[in-house]
Formats: sequence, structure tokens, C-alpha cells
Amino acid sequence: MSAARLGNPHPPFSMGRFTSSSVPGCRAPHFWLRDGRSLYDALGPNYTLIRFDPTVRVAGIVEAAARRGVPLIILDVDASDAAALYAHKLVLVRPDRHLAWRGDEDPADPMALIDLVRGAHAMTVRNAA
Repeated sequence: MSAARLGNPHPPFSMGRFTSSSVPGCRAPHFWLRDGRSLYDALGPNYTLIRFDPTVRVAGIVEAAARRGVPLIILDVDASDAAALYAHKLVLVRPDRHLAWRGDEDPADPMALIDLVRGAHAMTVRNAA
């Protein structure tokens, strides 16, 4: 379970059925990018911040990751059907393809979020009000 989980519960576990979910801690729901690549291929080997709205500023989380030496790429996605899968404008995906965090804007304390996902703090990170 991800410590950055906000609000929504994980889908119920079942041995006979998979339920895709964008709740942090769950595997990132797959979709095909407009250029034909798989999302999983585009994520690469490091942390990836998927941005479904290119107008959302992400300077805080990018700077925090750089200051902590956490490799992070920004993946701007132009796919309205994929955005509906995630229900948030920003989604931070771990190298193992599981969601670490999601929100609609840079977190209020991006350094705390980066510390949390790298295992330096065990606290809940909230978005700015």
C-alpha cells in the first residue's frame, strides 16, 4: 500500500477478476498513447509524472525530485480517454509501474512528497487547498 494514498479505497481483491484503478498503490492502468506506444514503454525505468493537462505547473515536484536526486521524467499525455481512467491531472508512477501519488496540482509540499515516495518519511501528503 502506498503511504501517499488519498481518500479512495483500493478495489476489492479477487483471484478471478482484475479491476483497474488509479488509487496510489495500484498498478498504473494501461492505455495506448496516440503515437502507438504502450504507456508502460513510455514510462521508462525511473519515476514518471504523467500530466494529462499540460497547463498544470509541475515546477515544485520537478525541483524537489532534482534536489533529492530522484530521477523523474514528465510525460505529457494527450488522450482524453486515458485521462478518464486516472481522474486526476497529475499522476506520479513509481519505477515498478505502481502509482505513488495523484493530484490536480503541484502538492503543497513537493519536498515532503518526494521524501515520502523515496522512503524518507512516513506521512500523508495533501494537495494545496
